[in-house]
Amino acid sequence: MEFTIKQFLGWTLVIIGLTMVFWDISTTYFYFSGDKEFPQLFMKQQPVAETAATSGSTLQDQMMVIVKDQIKQMIPENSATELLNISTWMIFASFMLWAGSKVVGMGTDFLKNDQRENKRI
Repeated sequence: MEFTIKQFLGWTLVIIGLTMVFWDISTTYFYFSGDKEFPQLFMKQQPVAETAATSGSTLQDQMMVIVKDQIKQMIPENSATELLNISTWMIFASFMLWAGSKVVGMGTDFLKNDQRENKRI
């Protein structure tokens, strides 16, 4: 049996595609298990110094400060940026899984076409 260029390309593409898929799955596992931190594409802005409500402030200003404090207690500070970072990783991971499966598919197509050509001869 002769090892042709199509077979070499087919097996190379299959190995590359499977490597992409397994890398993506293992990296995602490490991110969600807490072994690694998600890539930080989005950063939290530095907080702007706020002046506390004084007795001379209007009632509306005092209410705004109270509402802001209540919201800070209910929602953690980094929750929005963490959600964005997790979402972007999931989009990237989905793309990598799709791309890896396409590369494996191209490799198997090379192998199938090579087998068909060998049967004709």
